[in-house]
Order: sequence, then structure tokens, then C-alpha cells
Amino acid sequence: MKKTIAIISIIFVLVLIVGGIYFIRERANSQVIAFSDDLFLIIEDIPIEDGEPVFLEGEEIYIDFDIVKIYIDEDIFYDYDEEMVIVTDKSRVRRYRIDDNIATVNSKEFTIENPIKLIHDRIYIPMEIYDNSNIDINYYPDTHGVVIDYIDMYYLNGEVVLEGAHIRTDLDKKAPILAKDLEIGISLNVYGEYEQWYKVRTIDGILGFMEKKYLKLNHTKDIYKTELIDREVQQDIRSQKINLTWDYTYRKVNNVGNIDNIVGVNVIFPTWFSIMDSNGEIMDKGNREYVKKYNELKYELWPLIDNNFNPDLTHELLKSSHGREKLINRILSIYLDYGFQGINIDFENVYLKDRDLLTQFIRELYPVFKENGMCVSMDITPISTSENWSKSFDRRRLVEAVDYLILMAYDQHWAASPIAGSVAQYSWVENSLKGIFQEVPREKTILAVPYYTRLWIIEDGNISSQSLSMDVANSFIAKNNIELIWDDESKQYYGQMAEDGKEYKIWLEDRNSLGYKASLVNKYSLAGIASWRKGFETQDIWSAIDKVLD
Repeated sequence: MKKTIAIISIIFVLVLIVGGIYFIRERANSQVIAFSDDLFLIIEDIPIEDGEPVFLEGEEIYIDFDIVKIYIDEDIFYDYDEEMVIVTDKSRVRRYRIDDNIATVNSKEFTIENPIKLIHDRIYIPMEIYDNSNIDINYYPDTHGVVIDYIDMYYLNGEVVLEGAHIRTDLDKKAPILAKDLEIGISLNVYGEYEQWYKVRTIDGILGFMEKKYLKLNHTKDIYKTELIDREVQQDIRSQKINLTWDYTYRKVNNVGNIDNIVGVNVIFPTWFSIMDSNGEIMDKGNREYVKKYNELKYELWPLIDNNFNPDLTHELLKSSHGREKLINRILSIYLDYGFQGINIDFENVYLKDRDLLTQFIRELYPVFKENGMCVSMDITPISTSENWSKSFDRRRLVEAVDYLILMAYDQHWAASPIAGSVAQYSWVENSLKGIFQEVPREKTILAVPYYTRLWIIEDGNISSQSLSMDVANSFIAKNNIELIWDDESKQYYGQMAEDGKEYKIWLEDRNSLGYKASLVNKYSLAGIASWRKGFETQDIWSAIDKVLD
């Protein structure tokens, strides 16, 4: 009997020890939190009833990540592999690891009192992260309510004017009462009107319906969102139109003897940098004497960096938060070393599945470059059905993370087009602009125009093309005595000829066609114009565009 009791005692002790170890481990790893059944979350007039959306730890309010993303910050980003939350705005990139009191801002460490938590496979964000944002968040012990309102929103409100004012659950005098006999003079937010009722909410989060007779509306304010003015962008908009050109280089720049003033141009985009592999190695074709000479001529340099137009490489570059941070810091180091004034990001041919990662990359890059005094621009295509070349750009969100988006309004008929046509006819360019205005403010849009054309060759029903600079196109026309006809739809001269069983067609880019396209900058009050590319133009082009913009 004693032996049996001893065995039972040993088993009991082991159970206690194992249970204690399990409890400690679970408490350490799972962040066991006592969720309150009474605690509730309400955002404006929307009660959030999704499981356990909110909890308190001490005085800190924690809200579920998905709720934060929907109602507070649509750009908050979570990397599941690295267990890292990333919060971006115009001046900061903040990175927080789960359960870590050390975070970083623009890659510099700082300490936080309340770390992000992972509980029951849900991420919870401490609201101290959003102390300086556009939300007003409060906890009211009397109602156990966590209430969020937006600082940039004016709410219609009313004042209780009669005794017997109740807030009920429904539009019915017999409906259950949520708040009884509100004091005369109490102010309520008003969210809707239904015959004899108002939809109301108390400051501390009691939401329901009140009979109209008990409430006097304050009509000095209405429900509307204020139009926020981006003062930083306003101050960054230049007093003159931006007139930039890409300076394409095939290899390392060696000769800088041809650098001189270009009429009207104020920004140069040398195409010097390309990301070569998934480790973020960058091809550098730069030349410091080139930088010195253009800076002495008072030009700003915003060199282009591209993704090699390789979607697989781009996916590898963007998929890791740590990898993006390393790449951004590597690019920054190069640009600071040269002393550039800006950057031009030319990431094309990106998988649609990586659309959000591309946006996140730009959101993480922008604050770091702005902190170092550089302007950030990014190239985008017109809106089309192409997934890799158009749909992969989230223009509405990208424009919030750059100074300028540059619309590459060319290749309407690309090199392998099945039909011959203009590279960029006027009506197509204008419609491409109109297409992005729903997502991109005009004052942050730069229109990019082509300094090249295509010579189309049609033989036995097959179509091929050659890209020609303006001088080469003019020489071909003169050599073959091609008669040019003005095409009013394309706002270009058009010519054709037949020889040796081949038919040739060309839509010419010249000072006339480019003058019309440049006029769109004035018509729509755009930030400026860009040209692809320096070296393809005839010398009269610079003064023709400058005259239109001036």
C-alpha cells in the first residue's frame, strides 16, 4: 500500500513539474494574454466583432494586425518568414520584430516599451506605434470600450435637449436600451438619419439609435473628410517645370568631353546602374568627372537603376524584408558616394504576384533617400491588360511613396507589334495620361516622350521594324524621296514607299509632333516632361520643347 502511495506521489510531482515547465514555456512563447469578454472595439460607427480584435496590457492598447491594416494603415506590412512588421511613412521606415524591444528606424536601432506580439497565430500591434498618426484612440473603463476616430474627419454631432433620452439597439421604442436617461447637454456623434430616429454614438463608444425629438443637431459641421495638403510635396514642387532626359550608356562612361548645356533641360538621368543578381550586386557604369561637370553646369543628376527587366530576379530581390533593406542601403551608399541629387527607379517586367512587394520596396526606399536629401522618381507604363508590364504597378499606392511618377508614353506600337503604327500618337498619349489621373495626381506626373521612331517593313504579310533616331529617320526619308503627309490624329508626319516587294511605313517624330505632346504638360498642369533618349534627337528639339513649356 505504501509503495503504491509512493508511486502515486512521484507521478503527481512529475505532473506538477512537467505542467509547470509547459506553463512557463507557453507563457514565454505564446504570450498568454487574458482577453476580456467585456472589452470591445468600435471604429467610428463600426463595431469590430472579429474574435478578439483588441486587448489591454497595462495601459497599452493592442489591436489585431488585420484590423490595423483595414482601418488604420493599409500599408502596414508583415513578413511571415522573418516575423517582422514594417511601418512606413514619408520620412521613416520602422521595422519591428515579434516580441523584440529593439526596433529600427531607417536602419538605426531604438527601444520600444511594448513589443509586437504573436498570440494564437494572430499578430497584435501596440498603438504607441501610431502615436503621431491621423487616429484618435482611447480606452474608456466605464464602458470597457476602445474607441477609434479619425483626426482628419469632422463628425456631425447633436446635443441631448430633453429628459428621457435613451439609446436603443434598434429603430423601435420597445427595443432594448443600451444607455438610459442621458443627461441634457451631452454631445453625441450622429452617423445616420432614419425617419424619426438618428444613429448615434456616445464619446465612450455606446452605439445605437435615438429618437429625433431628444436631439438637437449642430449644423455648423458636416460629415466630410478634410482635403489633406501634403505640405512636404508642395514645398518640393519646383518653381519651374522639370525637363529631364535619359542619357543612355552601353558601358562604363569614359569620354566626358561632349558634356555641355542643353537648352531647357534641368535634370539628367544617366542609365548607370543595374541589379545583376539575387545578392543585390549592382553594375556601375558611372564616371565621377561626368558628375562633376554636370553639377558645375547646375544640372541635377538622378541616375536610373533597373531590375534587369527580369521577373524571377526581381522576385528574389523583393521577397525578403532583410534583403530589401540590404539592397536599399547598398543603393543608397553608391548614390551618396557619387553625390547625386536623386534616383530614378526603372523596375519593369515584374510578376503580378509581386505587385505588393514592389510597392513595399518603394515605400521602404523613399524615407531613406529623402532623409539624405534626394528626390525619388519611378517609371511607370500606361494602364493596360498586361500583367507584368502594367498591372504590376499599384499606381495609387506608389504615388504616395515617390516625388514623381514618370509615365513612359511610348511603344504604343512596340518593336514586335503585329500591326504597323506610331510609337506614340498624340491621342494615345493624351488618353494614357487621362487613364492614370484617377490614381496619380497631375502635379506628381511627368510625361515621358520618345525621340525615336520605327521604320516598319512589310513583306509577304510579315511585319518587322527598326528603331531609328531622328537624324537616321530623316536621312532615310530624304534618300528615298518619301513624300510626307500630316496625320492629324497622330499629330505626326506619315510616309510610305514600296521597293523590291517590300512596303515601308514611318510615323515621324520631330519638333512638330513633340511640340504637341509637350503641350499636354501645360494642358494638364503636369510636373514636367522627360525624353527617351539623349542622342536620338535633332538639335532643334530642345529649343522647341523649351518654348512650349516656357
